[in-house]
Amino acid sequence: MSDFKSYQQYFPVGKKINVAIPVPQGDIFRDWAIISSIDEDLVTLQLSRDELPAGVRLSTGSIMDLRVGSDDSGYSCRGIIVAEGAQRKIILRLIGEIVSNELREFYRIDAFLPIRYFITNEKSETALKIAWQEKREARLAAEKEQKEREKKPWERLRDMRHEEQPDEELTGEDLRNNKADEDEVVEEDDGLDHSWDDVIPLAANISGGGIRIMLHHQFAEGDLVPVEIYVPLESGPKIIDAVCKVVFSRENFAAEKQFNRPTYNTGLQFLWIDERERDALVTYISNVQLKRIRMMREHYLLRERPENEEPADKETIIRRRITQAVIGLVALTALTFIVVYFINYRENRPKNEIELIFEKGFIEYLKKIGRIDGKP
Repeated sequence: MSDFKSYQQYFPVGKKINVAIPVPQGDIFRDWAIISSIDEDLVTLQLSRDELPAGVRLSTGSIMDLRVGSDDSGYSCRGIIVAEGAQRKIILRLIGEIVSNELREFYRIDAFLPIRYFITNEKSETALKIAWQEKREARLAAEKEQKEREKKPWERLRDMRHEEQPDEELTGEDLRNNKADEDEVVEEDDGLDHSWDDVIPLAANISGGGIRIMLHHQFAEGDLVPVEIYVPLESGPKIIDAVCKVVFSRENFAAEKQFNRPTYNTGLQFLWIDERERDALVTYISNVQLKRIRMMREHYLLRERPENEEPADKETIIRRRITQAVIGLVALTALTFIVVYFINYRENRPKNEIELIFEKGFIEYLKKIGRIDGKP
């Protein structure tokens, strides 16, 4: 079945589907929509709301995730926004194959990512899950506080005045003073997490379902490992907190010779991870895959022409074709001459001494037996 027929089968007109819209900071806004029309791989969606929440924007070129069915027995496909119509109608071009929601975990890439893993003696899954939730809530609170600090001074004053004294107007002197205060804050805190500056990126094979990396610590199968993953999203870096379960841990003898210390290929499966962060990770993987495909396509399109070479005009193309035809004709003539020469040489070549002696002896033998010239 072709992709176009699959699209029409799983995304028919009138079907209610779930959509995941990317928002700044790598988050995902989930909503539902109705399919208004479908033409091969072009799909028109009618969103469920006329106005999207603040910060959620539909921009051309953004990639959305479309899902039908439930989380356990559903299917999903990616689409790229190509146009936006009236009344919150958007047009997408479906890309890739339709896969089950389970298979979306197997979109994977090889990449170098800063990763922290923690060795814990805690065996209680409940305690680890609580610690993971508390850590994640603390990180979200810190990110929210940082966003507030990054606001322009007049925006902060506007919000504060709106809450406390909505009728009081701001003067130019207030804005200048707060601008000076903002500059001082920026000098003290640039809003970046510099604790990751010294973390060396690891070669990782990562997907929405887990990660495979080389570690110098050997874990046992079934161990629980808290991890932090630094994901460089286009909207800004994002730290993903998760608790993983060790699927396998195998010794890598070749890497041991290189690093001069024990090394293990370790497979980790995400046991607890926020679904919005999983979607952000899948979005990052999809974007990297699309960039690599685009780079490969550009490479193959330009591989026969140097960068500084300009396209030839019509007259130049005609001269090249005439030259190629003349060269081909000369080559064909030379090949014909060589073939004729060897045929004539084979039929009329001079006989050597051995052949002459053999022919003379054969003629004498025919004369002796009376069969020369074919007569008895």
